[in-house]
Amino acid sequence: MILNFLTSKISFMMIGLMTFCLLIQPQLAVAQNPEAVAIMKYLGDLPNKSKNKIISGQFESWGDSVEPFSSPKNFVNIVHQKTGKWVGLVGIEYHSGPQVIYGKANQICIDYWNKGGFCQLYLIMSNPANPNSNNGGGTCDLKLVLSPDHPYHQHFFNELGKVADGLEELKKSGVVIFVNMFAEATANWFWWGGKDPRDFISLYKKAYDYLVHIRNLDNLLFIYEPSSQHTTALKYYPGHNYVDMIGISLFVDFDVELSSQSIPNYQELKNLGKPMALSQWGPRRGEDQTGTKDQPPADNMKLIRGIQKYYPEIVWWMNWSYAYSIYTLENSNYNGSELLNHPWVINLDEISWRK
Repeated sequence: MILNFLTSKISFMMIGLMTFCLLIQPQLAVAQNPEAVAIMKYLGDLPNKSKNKIISGQFESWGDSVEPFSSPKNFVNIVHQKTGKWVGLVGIEYHSGPQVIYGKANQICIDYWNKGGFCQLYLIMSNPANPNSNNGGGTCDLKLVLSPDHPYHQHFFNELGKVADGLEELKKSGVVIFVNMFAEATANWFWWGGKDPRDFISLYKKAYDYLVHIRNLDNLLFIYEPSSQHTTALKYYPGHNYVDMIGISLFVDFDVELSSQSIPNYQELKNLGKPMALSQWGPRRGEDQTGTKDQPPADNMKLIRGIQKYYPEIVWWMNWSYAYSIYTLENSNYNGSELLNHPWVINLDEISWRK
């Protein structure tokens, strides 16, 4: 009887321990790809380091506008020419307006992956209620997108199928890619954002299920990205099994430093136990936001100052392009070399997950 009691008690304690471990180490959204698992372990370990703990990133461009790394207009190459550094992470988008054109984007992803770098794909899906609109603007009833017989549903998943074709090409080339399916989910300037959180979460999960379970893409690491302008990030969170990383969109004016208030819900998001990132970052507002070309450049070092002081768990960032870029051909922000040479920063030649 005593032996049976002890055996039962030990079994109960083991089950409890396993449950606790699952709570503090959520299942990866895509766990079957060994390289994806290795990358996630690498990212998860970075906050524990004293240096080389945050990966630099620069967005290149969209669809047919993506330039090869040899082009003087490629933003990643511009940064390299001005600093001598290749960033660790390259950002691309498949869309040219409402069209999905992934050839050029995939080529630089394959090239960078083979050099040892990472790539992030944004998906600014066209509005099913206005298919010819650009940049995901306008409004749309998500319930109709979720309805299988409705034209909105058919439009969205036809477009997602073309995206999956591009991602499948990357899979065949062995590329694991970070995927930001619904940027700035808490904001209302995209057709999917700022809606009933239940509808957004349902749409996110259906898109995830299509890519992972129907198209069998195991080379994707999924990003959930709220906007830093909102305090509703947890309401839109799709769940541990659908998210690999928490990405935060954060832009500040050229003369504004990061503060403890720059990212609402940061502590709650950190408690989810996922690697944290600034998946969109810009150190100044450009002409597309202010309507003027006259804003002074900004100090790139404000990023690392803010991360060190307030957000040390951030493990990668992505500068947006043009006025938000680390460097541009004209009217550049300054201290880019100082940023990329900072002891905390990991550039292309310092990424070590394969080792």
